[in-house]
Amino acid sequence: MDGTFLDDCGEFDRQRFERVLLQLEARGIPFIVASGNSLARLLDLFAGFEHRVLFLAENGAHFYCKGKTVFYKTLESSVIKKLIEYYEDRVEEYCLMISNDRSIYIDKRSPQPFAGTNLAITEAHLQAFWDKIVRLDDLRDALHDTTITHAAFWVKEEQVNMLVAECNQVFGNQIHAVTSGYGSVSMLPKGVHKAWGVEQILKPLGIKASDVLAFGDSDNDLELLSYAGHSYAMDNATARVKAVAKYLAPSHVDQGVLAVIEDYLEGKEDATINH
Repeated sequence: MDGTFLDDCGEFDRQRFERVLLQLEARGIPFIVASGNSLARLLDLFAGFEHRVLFLAENGAHFYCKGKTVFYKTLESSVIKKLIEYYEDRVEEYCLMISNDRSIYIDKRSPQPFAGTNLAITEAHLQAFWDKIVRLDDLRDALHDTTITHAAFWVKEEQVNMLVAECNQVFGNQIHAVTSGYGSVSMLPKGVHKAWGVEQILKPLGIKASDVLAFGDSDNDLELLSYAGHSYAMDNATARVKAVAKYLAPSHVDQGVLAVIEDYLEGKEDATINH
């Protein structure tokens, strides 16, 4: 979403999307919102469209369709406990966030996540995120009192690659660590990613990977872009994403996703810029 579908203010042209969605619906083509964001934020962003699109939240772990969760792959509490203990001496620079639908728990010594960044999100959405934060003396206490469904880190951008590599090396048998951009690093159950989630959705519908249009800008999109027959890196995407995608779409600021879909609906060929 951020850096792919949403503009720099964390918004999208709702009237233009409505026109595109009507055409997709007329042809029986599903629109899947595949994002590293939580379901709660996606439902807020797509208020008014929530029964017309499919939601694949938390980087492929949570599939939600027409008011119901179809599947939700979560980390086991024992794995989250290991993460807490492994990084407890570095909480002042590595902000570990463990969460559920209601609250986000962080160590009281950790910095405020996403403070001072250029995150493509409205002030209201960022404040809503912060309002969910509960600071604890010991993060392990949250494991005793509630069900935790997600774990992620927020770190400085220059620390992201090192953290991803370390997590995948130390916990690689149980965790798949991936960055969603802006210093965010999600901890997913091994084998779970956007491509896995999209495949679970499309198989029962009889839709092949070769018929999928997919868009991305960050490393959490790599598997999806490798999977899709028509894969687009946004013009603002990372070099790694552009190397994997077949085609280049206009930037998120220029509503590149909608522009490409509109071209497809008009019968135009894939983008002329490819890799």
